[in-house]
Amino acid sequence: MLGYIEGQVLHQDETKVLVKTTQGLGYEVFYNQRVEENSCSLYLSQIFKEKSVELYGFKTLVEKKNFELLLGVNGVGPKSAFSLISTLGVENLSDAIAMEDVATIKKAPGIGPKAAKQVILDLKGKIATNGLELTGASTNSMVNSFSIYQEAMGAFKELGFNEIEIAPVLKEKIKQGNFKKPEDLIRVVLQEINH
Repeated sequence: MLGYIEGQVLHQDETKVLVKTTQGLGYEVFYNQRVEENSCSLYLSQIFKEKSVELYGFKTLVEKKNFELLLGVNGVGPKSAFSLISTLGVENLSDAIAMEDVATIKKAPGIGPKAAKQVILDLKGKIATNGLELTGASTNSMVNSFSIYQEAMGAFKELGFNEIEIAPVLKEKIKQGNFKKPEDLIRVVLQEINH
């Protein structure tokens, strides 16, 4: 099973990069970020299909691990999982799952509302923890932040605010501050909106 590759970049287009190893073998890898140098190193996930073998490349091991977690979600294939990781990034995807933010998950090409809901259902707690290990936050603080977010969102909806408009502001404030109660978050967000 191939898990890592480094070598010379022979060719790159929008979806793939062709990497030649020191052994002289060339591997075609799905990778949609621009490689500036003429060499690269990537973590790989190898997908076996009926008639082919596909390689998906990632800059970090965490991206690779989360890609493989996404493959376990019913209705999410390699291309959709790769689209989620490359479009949203691990941190945004982790936040979207924790906050049950279907709209953000749907931004990835190939992901519809049904698949987005399934990703949240299957990976809540799993992918978030994976991403949070990097930032050093604890799962408890994430759960606490999420309940504060939900209560604040409920209050804003009762006040007549649109969820799509208020959600990004709430998320941004939760990331910036350590809120103990929903009221604190609501106050901060209202101050920002009224300025």
